[in-house]
Amino acid sequence: MQRRARFAAVPVALIVAAVTIAIVAASGSTATKVGTGSDAAGKCGLGNGKKASGAPIKLGGIGMLIPGVDFTTIGKVAKAYFDCVNDNGGIRGRPIRYTLYTEQLNPAQEAALARKLIGSDRVVGIVGNTSFAECGTNWKYYKSKGYVVIGAGVQAECYSTPSFAEVNSGPRYSNVGAAQALVKAGIKKLAIASPDTLSAYADGGPAKVAIAAGIPVKIFPTHLPVTDATSQLLQMYQFAGDGGGILIDFTPDTAPAFMKAAIDNNLVSKVKWGSSTPIANTFMSSQFSPAFDGHLWIDNEFSNVDPKVGPDSALMFQILSKYAPKIAPQAFAQMGFLVGKFAVNALLSIKGPITARSYNAAVVALKNQKSDILCKPFYVGKLPFHIPNNTNIIVDYKNKDVVVRTGCTNFAPVDRAIAQTRAFERKFKLNTG
Repeated sequence: MQRRARFAAVPVALIVAAVTIAIVAASGSTATKVGTGSDAAGKCGLGNGKKASGAPIKLGGIGMLIPGVDFTTIGKVAKAYFDCVNDNGGIRGRPIRYTLYTEQLNPAQEAALARKLIGSDRVVGIVGNTSFAECGTNWKYYKSKGYVVIGAGVQAECYSTPSFAEVNSGPRYSNVGAAQALVKAGIKKLAIASPDTLSAYADGGPAKVAIAAGIPVKIFPTHLPVTDATSQLLQMYQFAGDGGGILIDFTPDTAPAFMKAAIDNNLVSKVKWGSSTPIANTFMSSQFSPAFDGHLWIDNEFSNVDPKVGPDSALMFQILSKYAPKIAPQAFAQMGFLVGKFAVNALLSIKGPITARSYNAAVVALKNQKSDILCKPFYVGKLPFHIPNNTNIIVDYKNKDVVVRTGCTNFAPVDRAIAQTRAFERKFKLNTG
């Protein structure tokens, strides 16, 4: 069931002062204290306020950190969630010990870290991985060892192999959602830009959306870090023309260069601007509102970043404030929160000894995992691939906040995998209720 009522078109307030602000559509709970909420979705693990002790349960993850992109935020927030669980009873009294390794987009390094986690560190589960390339490097290894990663995906193998169950939609499908919205808004041409390391995958979906609507499209692969955003943006505008669409697919490390160039060259009101999820937060809107107000169609893979949305959202703000105060409330924080939540739910479902075999079996058994941060429940299942987050909202900036343009909307099935995913969901009742 889609949760349209939770995504009301209301602004996101800058609530936590202590937090450092670092194809066409196919279709308020109150906050509770950390660990003491009456709603199971609004507490960490057992929520009993007792510090866990005893033999730790080992989990680990791999996050990419390169110039222009920092994906380690996701693993850091997952760790913050686990720290909160450890302060609230742990996993039936046992604490979680989470190790996060950093990689620099190096396949040899990615492979070595995966083998270190499983072979040397002997983690029972891999959690929080996010990278431009790690899924492609390690999915066969994870499969051979019986591991299913709960993480946040970027490249194709994160969504086309059995080894990953990602809480996010990833750039391809987030771009699809943005392109659907731009087409519906009446664009005549579409220019798309993503990092060149994933452009072929990330940009292929929105290109299909435009082509299906009879709209010319041009892709601009972008090397990171960006050194001349203005020149590229002018080329994109030259193609899209007045009233056209420009879709940018970058994190808050890179997107500002293009948005500042648009302001400096008086291009903001001349085109319609689409984006993937990472800029859907008040950290970005505080910089680019009111200049971009009313001009953005951002696909948001999660609920608006607002503690009033529901108990999970409120808990995320509280966990960030207490356990990760340097991390801003944003989509990457939502990803890390969900990764932590679902890994803990899997651990708590285990009846006997917690081993790599029992943990990963519990991950596969996850279904109908509800959260006010998601349009539809998360699931894993014994499937050949996983795309559980396939329904998003569209947001814009207003008065330095983020507001909802369109509620939960299914991605158009531009890929056969989306149609197959929804068939899996119906057949196995993976996200009902």
